[in-house]
Amino acid sequence: MLAAALALSVSPALAQTTSVPLPKPLLSGTTSGVGWGIYAGGLTNAGLQEEGQSLRVSVPAGASVLGTRYDAVKRTALLTYRLPKGLDARSALAFATNQLQLQGFDIGERTFPDARSARATLSREGQSIEVQTTRQASGDMQVVYVFSVPHQWFGQF
Repeated sequence: MLAAALALSVSPALAQTTSVPLPKPLLSGTTSGVGWGIYAGGLTNAGLQEEGQSLRVSVPAGASVLGTRYDAVKRTALLTYRLPKGLDARSALAFATNQLQLQGFDIGERTFPDARSARATLSREGQSIEVQTTRQASGDMQVVYVFSVPHQWFGQF
């Protein structure tokens, strides 16, 4: 019995050194031909750098996801989370853009309209995404991912 318990306790450590399947996303879909998923956590840098065109984002370690929502008309995905010690909009933006950069996105313009909000645009192989972070009065962080229509689609309608 002790050997079985030790084997079970070692298994997660071994699993981290090999390719581990992604956890189940909280929300996922395809927008403008780009597959995407929002995860509560468990994404490693190695998992973010795996091949594939699907966009993967999550929350910082220790954060609690409060909700997710997708708006098909605006082509936006919203993620709301809370950290025990709080997080400012710039730090939340840095976390979100770092995850996208690990997936091959290049960061473009960054703006910081005020102390409670920040935004950045990123692009990868003709795909672009805007990330908007806003710290709410409650301290909760909202991150909006705005999916842009690929350039080749313009003029086809």
